[in-house]
Amino acid sequence: MRVLIYVPIVHSEADMGSLLEDVRRGFEEAYGEDAWKRRSAAVEAMWSGLAERLAAMPLIWDHVRLYQDGLPVCGREMDIVRDVAAAGSRNHQLLLNLIARGAILMGTEDAQLMVREYRRNQALVLATMEEVPESRLKELQAEGDAILVARDTYIAHRIEETLRKGETGIAFLGMLHRVNERIADGIEVQQLIHNLPFGSGKYQKERKI
Repeated sequence: MRVLIYVPIVHSEADMGSLLEDVRRGFEEAYGEDAWKRRSAAVEAMWSGLAERLAAMPLIWDHVRLYQDGLPVCGREMDIVRDVAAAGSRNHQLLLNLIARGAILMGTEDAQLMVREYRRNQALVLATMEEVPESRLKELQAEGDAILVARDTYIAHRIEETLRKGETGIAFLGMLHRVNERIADGIEVQQLIHNLPFGSGKYQKERKI
């Protein structure tokens, strides 16, 4: 039996990197500064809850593989996780904690698709700050949807190819991802959800833990 613990997440400020200021500005313009502070507090609480629940799970940690949203297959996975953790990412700090227990860090994403997604996000932020035709916004949205499908397909294949019999995978993936719907039937998908700041309706199909 192969098991995948699917953990839908919301990215913290530290995870947003160079896009943070533009994302925060757009959010505050739409919903207000107080709403951003409430969001940040809710995300921090989510990560604290996830860390506690994962630490309490009776897993054989050297039989656990970690898959992470935004972590490319590149040979420098540990360096990336350490750098982002040092910048304050609760997500990557949790990864380091689980690695210290014996879990195996896995490169998860296609680097080229990540570059395409980053450039598309930059273009979208710029478009929302300027007066651009509605058709351009729809074009960027369609491009984003297509990239997300390609990323999800790659991640699902990566998990299927690397998760061995008798092992457990833990996948930390943003809420827009639908990798759980693309996993092969030979892998039992469980979901670990802890107080998501937003709705989680699309995660109802798998068994909760």
